[in-house]
Amino acid sequence: MAQDRETGLYWQRGGAPGPLSHWESPEYLEELNRRSWGGRNDWRLPALPELMSLLTREKSAKGLYLDPVFDSRLPFCWSATESVAGGAYGVLFYPGSIQAQNREMRGFVRAVAGEGKGVPDFQPSPELLARGRELLLHRSRRRLPRRAEVEGFLRDGGFFSEVALADGLQLYFLPTGEFIAALIRLFRHLGVKRVVEVGAAEGFVAGALAAQGFPVAATDLEAVPGSPYGAPVHRAGHLEAVAAFRPELAFWCWPPFNSRAPGELLRAPGLKYYLDVGDGGFAAGAPGLAARFGGRYLHGLSRLGYTRLDWGPFRHSRCFLFRGGGGGK
Repeated sequence: MAQDRETGLYWQRGGAPGPLSHWESPEYLEELNRRSWGGRNDWRLPALPELMSLLTREKSAKGLYLDPVFDSRLPFCWSATESVAGGAYGVLFYPGSIQAQNREMRGFVRAVAGEGKGVPDFQPSPELLARGRELLLHRSRRRLPRRAEVEGFLRDGGFFSEVALADGLQLYFLPTGEFIAALIRLFRHLGVKRVVEVGAAEGFVAGALAAQGFPVAATDLEAVPGSPYGAPVHRAGHLEAVAAFRPELAFWCWPPFNSRAPGELLRAPGLKYYLDVGDGGFAAGAPGLAARFGGRYLHGLSRLGYTRLDWGPFRHSRCFLFRGGGGGK
């Protein structure tokens, strides 16, 4: 047990022995109180601001935005605060975020006791949720927002994860109009004309590029018929896409976490460049890819894109450019 002297709250250093859905957490808390664990019988799920108070500005040696006094094996912890979209909020100490999640999802429970001092109140906002939906969607289809719109939404306390939860969206990377324009400038600066997007899903990014006069070949291993965003998506895996379209550059927006595919693309014959649009291997793509293959971090492009993980000071868009044909370091 640890006491936060600033707030006066008592925390479990660890928590429930295994992941629980939000619905299952009361049973665990009742058991703590029945046993008077730690000499107390007022254990409960923390409110979101209480749980947020554990987030640190800097990462620990284990990569969490959490004081090392706490068990690092609980990266996502539930709060008691319900979201407007019907789920509940939790805190991701790795890689640093607040998320609204379906209450059926299995996360961790770190109980709190006592009455906090100086912890701000938080009330979920139906108005912010409606604003977020207008920002990202138009007639149930994805919309390309401007950067100022996104910044204003985040500054006012909005959560993209709540928008995704409300509409059942598989929403990870959030490009802006400025991101698409900068991406085209990058392609032209590199002198590439044959570009393929792998993992393109429904072709939203490819459609936005085509609308700005730079069509690319969009591919996805699970492509479905139709092109809702004006760019047909061809059914192909990442290596099949390179072999079929012989691109000079391939890019991937939010490749699956811990995937070997980015490294395989970098070894693909004939590919000059690979652009990894993710978060640097924290929740998307391959951790350590930039270090192994000498990727160049593109700061200007990164700051024009957003992710569902973004909240307050924690921003996660990371774009790395690699030269193809490498064998790693």
